Amino acid sequence: MSAQYFNSLLFKSARVQQEIDREYQRRLPDWIRLLKLKKLRLAIKDRMQMLFDAGSRVALQPMPIRVRIHKNRRMHAS
Repeated sequence: MSAQYFNSLLFKSARVQQEIDREYQRRLPDWIRLLKLKKLRLAIKDRMQMLFDAGSRVALQPMPIRVRIHKNRRMHAS
């Protein structure tokens, strides 16, 4: 397990959580956006759990999870 990759996933998860918190603070939260953000956060956390469980048994190849926040405040995962 690459510590750098794990840390990048941890950072991405925190960034998505910040976006979730911001959306909740809005006067009228966009529930569809919240659902997408939560799914993305769970996907990142699942990947972190897989890396943690694999430990030293199997070296997993890093799977990129990109988080991009556009000017219109929509978040996309690829």
